[in-house]
Amino acid sequence: MPPSGAQPMLADRYRLMNVLGEGAYGVVASAHDVRTGEDVAVKRIRSVLDTYPMATRILREIKFNRLLRGHENLVQLRDMLVPANKATFNDTFLVLELMPCDLARVIASTAELTPANVKFLMFQLLRGLRYLHAAGVLHRDLKPSNLLVNGSCVLKICDLGLARAAFRTNDDDVSLWTDYVQTRWYRAPELIMPHATNYTAAIDMWAAGCIFSELFLRRPLFPGRDTNDQVKRIVRITGKPGPDVIAKLRHRSMEALVAQQSAASAPVDFRRLFPAAEPAAVQIIEGLLAFDPDKRLSAEQALLSPYFSEWRDSLGYGKEAPLLEASEFEFERRMASRNPKAMEAIRTELLQEIVFYHPEKREELLGSGSGKGASGPANLKEFGEAMDYSASKGHQTLPPSNFEQVAAEDARKGRMLKGSTLPESELKQLAMATEKRRAGMAADRAAGGGPSSDMKMG
Repeated sequence: MPPSGAQPMLADRYRLMNVLGEGAYGVVASAHDVRTGEDVAVKRIRSVLDTYPMATRILREIKFNRLLRGHENLVQLRDMLVPANKATFNDTFLVLELMPCDLARVIASTAELTPANVKFLMFQLLRGLRYLHAAGVLHRDLKPSNLLVNGSCVLKICDLGLARAAFRTNDDDVSLWTDYVQTRWYRAPELIMPHATNYTAAIDMWAAGCIFSELFLRRPLFPGRDTNDQVKRIVRITGKPGPDVIAKLRHRSMEALVAQQSAASAPVDFRRLFPAAEPAAVQIIEGLLAFDPDKRLSAEQALLSPYFSEWRDSLGYGKEAPLLEASEFEFERRMASRNPKAMEAIRTELLQEIVFYHPEKREELLGSGSGKGASGPANLKEFGEAMDYSASKGHQTLPPSNFEQVAAEDARKGRMLKGSTLPESELKQLAMATEKRRAGMAADRAAGGGPSSDMKMG
């Protein structure tokens, strides 16, 4: 039933604007934060606690967003809304920074992608991957729809629900992603077969190579219909690997499938495959799409290419990666899906995550008692219904018709990426220059001159 009257306000703070997208698990809408004056994205995830795999996936995503917060090329989780009732809630509302569309929609649109756009987008993707991998985290589901962009050509990685930290060893939820058809197109050879667990950060780098290719081709490079077709398409481009590389797959069915491919298969000429790309870009794509994961470029190696020099010198690598504690993910080890108390334990973990954003609610959410939240059940229901109604009517934003022209000079001035994006040496120089300028202005005021009317504080 469509909502009536003005667009609803959530938690007395977020006013619904437009729906950005809808998936199997929920709706994402833009909203206006009346406290800060900024526009944000509200992600409503439905039926979080209906199934154990879904609940652990969402909890994992929330934890990674908190632990990895602060890097410019990862979408930032700003708030988790307090549930109407801590004992019965089943939907979760996440508030994230707003990015108007994903890269898949841009690629499929008529929006122009200049060589400069492609270079800047890939620099940011690799910059974000360098951060994740330095923290020991594998994304495991990189694809254009999990990369958000805006009209300024800023890119941010999202959806860490299938991510894994290096200390994680079991793969209980493998069925969630091994048979997902679209993801197969970006899956590394060593990850194509179901239940393949012998993989490293190289799987993300293969996906990055597929995305890089797609930015030039405006279509997927390996759109396999099934496992067999996927392998054929890959070998057709990369060439048939030798027996030593095939043995690294460590999966009998996959080894046999690759070995069956034509012995005449040789790598294609990547320069002919990507005629619009400059030689340095082609070299990176070829390095990212190496069949042998041990020879595949890392994010660090790819970023060191002269191809990215202007952006690397201007923006640096961003925030250094944190050291994650295994204790943060103890819930996955101690909660067996057949444990009847598992879901309630996850509910408690979700409440603990909410308390991080609302420390004043600690006693109310984690203490004993029924503890109804501040938002109120009617308010949450009204907002959720409004999101669902807008999605059903197709009220969605469109990709930008064109990206802004990007230049390292703009980034150096902070236009492209907000935050401490300059290398440390330049930040120190900027701070010294700003302090010197302010001291000079203070001296002028002390002398009675005062600052001129067109003077701006640095």
